This record gives sequence, structure tokens and C-alpha cells, in this order.
Amino acid sequence: MATTWNPEPELLKHLDAQVPEILASKKPNGQFGTEPWICGDQNLVFPLAVAWSLKESRHHHSPDVLKAVVKGGDALIDAQDADGKWIFRKKDHSTWGQIAMPWTYSDWINAYELVREAMGDSERDRWDRGLKLGFETISRTCLGGVHNIPTHHAMALYTAGEVFGREDWRAQSRAFMARVVAEQSPNGWWPEHKGPVVAYNFVYTDALGVYYSAS
Repeated sequence: MATTWNPEPELLKHLDAQVPEILASKKPNGQFGTEPWICGDQNLVFPLAVAWSLKESRHHHSPDVLKAVVKGGDALIDAQDADGKWIFRKKDHSTWGQIAMPWTYSDWINAYELVREAMGDSERDRWDRGLKLGFETISRTCLGGVHNIPTHHAMALYTAGEVFGREDWRAQSRAFMARVVAEQSPNGWWPEHKGPVVAYNFVYTDALGVYYSAS
């Protein structure tokens, strides 16, 4: 007999259990994680925002969780350069130059969509400026050829278009995602550098799935 996959209760249980650990890793400046700090450490603003927003969560509308989300985004703003990029640093201390890190921007804008109305006016204005700076750069410079990173950028750009009422960003995202679908091999993979990149299939399908749900 067929069974229905219903993962939400188990996922919520694990999310709720992780929130105290995430909060414990937060420094006074809003940065999460271990040294060296990398922009990807701040991706935790999204699961925190989810826990804060879900009525079923024991952290629903927790002031401490909301404060951590806001401070977490502030830490990203503090580290932005003039184009909204961060240094691409890895935990082994190696650096790869500046990047509008796609996973960080998608988690940040998704968190903002959940907590925006609960933020103070000055907090919201600061986040508006930081997020718009980054997504203007993404819109202007990051959607060239079809590749796994631009695909993730295009997905997040759609959400940014929804949050900020930017139809031009939504239209740009729709056009890019159509190109992504058109370039998929009949065998399911996408080509990069003239060959299949099967290991990145999750990146492509994750971005397409989130975009499809959002749009």
C-alpha cells in the first residue's frame, strides 16, 4: 500500500532543536559560526527566520530569534563592498576574490521576506539598502551564460523582485530560467565547460524548484 511522505513534523523537530545551538554561536557583532568568519556563516538567518515565523515552532515570534536574524543580516551589510559583494573566504583561510555569494543572498532575501514586517523602521531601511545593492549587482553583472551559480542567482532575483516590487527583476529571472530549462540535456544534466556536470544537478534542480514554487 502506498504511503504518504510527510516530513514536516520531523523537519520542524530538528529545526527547533538547532535554534539554541545557532543562537549560542552568534557573536555580539551578529556573525555566526567559527573563525575565520565567512559570509556563508550568515546563511543561518534563513532557518532562524523560518523557526520564528512558523506557528508550530516553539520559537515562534521569539524576540531573541528575531534579534539574531536582524543582527545576522547587519553583519552581512557591515562586510559588503561598494558592489554588495563579500570576500570569498573558505574555512581553510584561502580566499578567491570578491563575490555576490548566491546562497547567502538567497537565504538573506528569503529570511527578509519572513521577518520584514516585524523589523523596526531603521532596521528595515538598512536591510533594504544592503539587499538592493547586492541584487542590483546580481541583475547587472551575474546573469551571463547558463551555469550553476547564475541559475541560483536568478532564482533569488525573482524573490527579490517580489519583495521590492521590481517587475524588471522578475522578468529577468523568468527569461534566465527558461534558458536553463532549454539547456538541460535529455539525459537530465547540464553542460559546463563543454561537458556534463552531474554533481551540480542538485544546484540546478534546487534553484528551479524554488523558483517554480515562488513564481
